[in-house]
Amino acid sequence: MFFITTMTKNNLKILLIALILITSTGNLDAQNNTSSPYSVFGFGILETPAHAKNAAMGNSGVAMPSDGYLNTLNPASLSHLDSLSFYFNLQGQGTINKFSMGGKEQTNFDSNFDILSMGFRVTPWWGMSLGLYPFSSVGYEINANNDIIGSTSDYPMVYEGSGGLSRVTLSNGIKLTKNFSAGVDATFLWGSSDIMETADYSDLSGITISSSKKWYFNNLYLKYGLQYKGKTNNGNIYAGATWQPETNIYATSNQTILQDESTTYYNEDQSAEDVWLPNMFTAGLAKHWQSGWQFSADYSFSEWSTLNGSQTLNGTFHDSQTFGAGFSYSHPKNKHKLINSMSWEAGLFYSDGYLSVNGTRIEEKGISAGFSLPLNNLGNRLHLAYQHSVKGTENNGLIEENYHTIKISFSWIERWFTKQKFY
Repeated sequence: MFFITTMTKNNLKILLIALILITSTGNLDAQNNTSSPYSVFGFGILETPAHAKNAAMGNSGVAMPSDGYLNTLNPASLSHLDSLSFYFNLQGQGTINKFSMGGKEQTNFDSNFDILSMGFRVTPWWGMSLGLYPFSSVGYEINANNDIIGSTSDYPMVYEGSGGLSRVTLSNGIKLTKNFSAGVDATFLWGSSDIMETADYSDLSGITISSSKKWYFNNLYLKYGLQYKGKTNNGNIYAGATWQPETNIYATSNQTILQDESTTYYNEDQSAEDVWLPNMFTAGLAKHWQSGWQFSADYSFSEWSTLNGSQTLNGTFHDSQTFGAGFSYSHPKNKHKLINSMSWEAGLFYSDGYLSVNGTRIEEKGISAGFSLPLNNLGNRLHLAYQHSVKGTENNGLIEENYHTIKISFSWIERWFTKQKFY
């Protein structure tokens, strides 16, 4: 009697579809994911494409294993994937933003795909995933009136920005020993930012002048991860860390000047000074109790001050610190009941911000909650996370932003291999 392990035709089709989606989508429409005026600075609004489970726990989870889902925060977590399963994850988010300044308010709605990823266990000690994620988003429109020097007249000016960066990441996690795992993310980053300035001189000379500058960015970068798993009397304890070394990002630009959107005065590709992704370090702890409770906490430090003096990116930048923590609960027994097979999460997070405007740090703080429920008895689950955050302040003539974000994630788990028995 012997066994032959084969991939089913149905699961082969799923794998091919996932590969086509990830490699052909191009980007996740990062351009539509923000309407924040603060996206005029730096790379724009930096995205945190954490899985909905981690997002509901305060964006924490660098120490958590990929247990039933793909944990995108630490590549070392992939060594914990089930050896017989193929994982596919699709996640989207919608955000209601309220902007407040000097007693005036404006509300916008933004939505976007957040994560498209797949993963599997290559060997008993090696897990792998491939994913497409947004990195940053640019989206703003600012209207102003500029004075004409030596005159009492002025003219309308519109400043607009759109675009963003996306990334494709190949992640690998391996078990070094029974307790230790290591991993690496290999990421290709690319995208563009479109900056348009339109001066309306129609009341003065009957013409409109538009200046458009498009910045292009791309390069490869790496992130390394470690995880530790240990047993306690009442469960497991985990520790994790990631390090992303400083990496230069190639930049080029194109500038176009138009009159009345038809006559081209100037159109030229230009060289640009390369920019840098800073050193980023994250460390975390997690604890899982046999009673069904789980706790996670992360701390991150990023050296964004290296961007100061850049001729390519606008803004005043600071080294930033981020904290996130959360709890999860799932009933440990009688999983045949729907309520017992669900998990519940809650958390909080804080960042002192990597940006300052008018001498004021743009901080962000928030709370989160969520749940997940099974879609069938194969491990497929629906995850939902809610976050409420406040960013910025109305002090010093700035804008305070209130965000209500919902992330919805579908996690499919397919039995990738089957065993056929022969006699």
